[in-house]
Amino acid sequence: MKIETKLAFNNMKKNKKRTIFTTISIALCAVLIFVTMLLVCSIKSGITENIEKDYNDYHLIIRNLSVDDFNKIKDKEYIGKLYIEENNDEQLHELEKPYTSINVKNKFNIYIKFKNIKQLCKYSNDIIKILDISDNLKLSEDKLEFNQKLLTVYGLIDAEIVNQNHGPICRVRVNYSYVIDIIILLILVAFSVLFIIILYNAFLITISERKKEYAILNSIGGTEGQILKIIFLEGIIIGMIGISIGSLISILSTNIIIKILNGILSNIGYSFKLMFDIKYLLLSLFIILFNIYISSIIPSVKASTTSVIQGIKNNNQIKYKKNKIIVEKNIPIEGKLALRNIKRNKNKYRVITILLVVCMTSYIGVTTYINYEKVSAEIVSEYDVDAELHMDSSLNINYEKLLNGYKVKYEDDLEYMEYKKSGLFVLVEPSENLITNNLVKTYTNNEKSIQMLIIGMDNKTYNNYIKKLNANYGDFIIYNNVTEVNGNENLTYTYYPALKTKNNLKLSIIEIYDDYENNVSGYDVIDDKNINGKFVFTNELLEGYKELKTNYKTPIIFINMDDYNKIEENLNNYISPSNNRVKKWIFSDTDLISVKIKCKNIIQLSNYIEDINTKQNIELDIEYYTLQNQEKIIYINIIQLILRIIIISIIIIGIVSTINILNASFCEREQDFKILHSLGATKENINKMLIYECIYMFIKATIISIILSIPICYGIIKYMENIIILNKVLIPFINIIIFFAIIFLISIIVTLCSSKNIKGGQK
Repeated sequence: MKIETKLAFNNMKKNKKRTIFTTISIALCAVLIFVTMLLVCSIKSGITENIEKDYNDYHLIIRNLSVDDFNKIKDKEYIGKLYIEENNDEQLHELEKPYTSINVKNKFNIYIKFKNIKQLCKYSNDIIKILDISDNLKLSEDKLEFNQKLLTVYGLIDAEIVNQNHGPICRVRVNYSYVIDIIILLILVAFSVLFIIILYNAFLITISERKKEYAILNSIGGTEGQILKIIFLEGIIIGMIGISIGSLISILSTNIIIKILNGILSNIGYSFKLMFDIKYLLLSLFIILFNIYISSIIPSVKASTTSVIQGIKNNNQIKYKKNKIIVEKNIPIEGKLALRNIKRNKNKYRVITILLVVCMTSYIGVTTYINYEKVSAEIVSEYDVDAELHMDSSLNINYEKLLNGYKVKYEDDLEYMEYKKSGLFVLVEPSENLITNNLVKTYTNNEKSIQMLIIGMDNKTYNNYIKKLNANYGDFIIYNNVTEVNGNENLTYTYYPALKTKNNLKLSIIEIYDDYENNVSGYDVIDDKNINGKFVFTNELLEGYKELKTNYKTPIIFINMDDYNKIEENLNNYISPSNNRVKKWIFSDTDLISVKIKCKNIIQLSNYIEDINTKQNIELDIEYYTLQNQEKIIYINIIQLILRIIIISIIIIGIVSTINILNASFCEREQDFKILHSLGATKENINKMLIYECIYMFIKATIISIILSIPICYGIIKYMENIIILNKVLIPFINIIIFFAIIFLISIIVTLCSSKNIKGGQK
């Protein structure tokens, strides 16, 4: 064994603690890189296995296409693959390039896979324009169809054909197709930077502790090349151990994450398994080795070129300027010593500050983004019930008996909620309580009315709602959020309140009329008693009524069924001067009963209802909301999971690295602590000084984090405005404050625990 190798092993054995910490740092950083790549590989392979098989990788279907129309689009550069289906035989045949004219007499169906799925609407709109597809929306929808399941997995939520400006266009409700690419790139860049910072510091501390040894080697004839070789051998050995440990942890961690992902996706039939791709593994290994090389090269060169005297003194890191700041003049002696120690050892404390900044800034950015994602997820998923039953009350159908019969027969935990609704014109007094001008009508005396949706709930549902809001029976619950949907190819949603939450609010149900001859509007009061009482304002809808967020642009009043029936009775008894019928903006038959249903097996329920309609000759009108809504939030759930894992990983690495730095720093300062002890300082004094150091670093890191987070949060808000526009900022300030408090507490605990090994302050 060569002398350099022996010295490398001896150095590692002599400094076991430092070797262990450096190995742990490399292992943790390797875990971040390997897990990221393994997840990308596994998810990509899983998507291919679950989706892109049996000719199911197409994006757009064009039905009843003629040969002439096919020839118009076949050579478009954005088309990756073409499949043909003749005579609706459900058998797809891939066409080989170059696409020649097809020898088919009848019309056929073409399945198109675009080269760039992110440009789905751009390419689809081009095809619509070329084929001059009818502006009849129904005909357009019959002609064109998207592979919704595949598009959802790739982040294109709710692709559809809509009528816009007297013509059909493609529109995507939410486009997350760019998000995953950006996240992967940012993860790799952020982890690489973090990796380099942590390992650079770990190697710097290790090498700084041995500068005396390297200087002595230099003085007895050791060359710079030999010292560099020793350092690199240590780095290679520690790196190999760290990468090996990191690889094993990565496999276990990835398996756990994939199991969590499969749990999220279990209801919609997706399943991923751990996959290894040599390309991704080699790329991961290259990134790790490159980061280790960059992290070790600078401190290694510094150590090999240090002069003998400077290495023995080991004081080149100590830089202290005598200028005092205002804070230093007004703090106790421990605080002053803490400030001076930080100034004397800037490099080490700078790294700790950077780690704190990374943790804090990452948390602010990630939690803000997740908050906005949650709101957008609420929009994307329209329904949170599986079906809705409509019946004529005059038929006296006992729907409860029928649904309970289903529960018993199939042992399905079925839930149902009865409700009635009416869209009415409501006078708001005083008119200053109205915030919005949307759907508002103003009268000659400056009074104002607004359209409102009145919903009567069954007692069980109503009681659940008031319990959730800490309200009382008989209270009027006003859902005060108004939603506007805007946009062409990509929808945006604007949320804002409609009413001020004042105690003097008075509402009256009115009948409006317009006198066109005199150009005035007026109203008659129908009911000003049964809709007034204690108003409880909320931005939360009860589970089961989620679709109301986007279906109506009005405030919604939830009341119990008894109050609703009283209002309904007044409406029925009122005689309208115009047509003997109350004018409503949304008419709901007073004899109609609506029941929302939640069940486990929607297909089983549909078969049961169909069987009842057939055998018992009962007219049960039922709408089935498919489970596609769960598919729509797949992307959001995955993104949130990945982001949470990232932030936890960064915090763990930050804590481990901070412990490493503090231990090294305290070892180097042991002589200082002994001197302080000889001057009368106690263990408590030294601990107090270390706590002050921790406070200074934390305050500095907090200020820097807040400054850095402002543009990050602004960028997130501007990006999310492409999906949802809010009248308020969704930055989770309370969670951020709690997180900062926890990080501060952890910093204090780490500091005090690391100081236990200090002998200088012992009595």
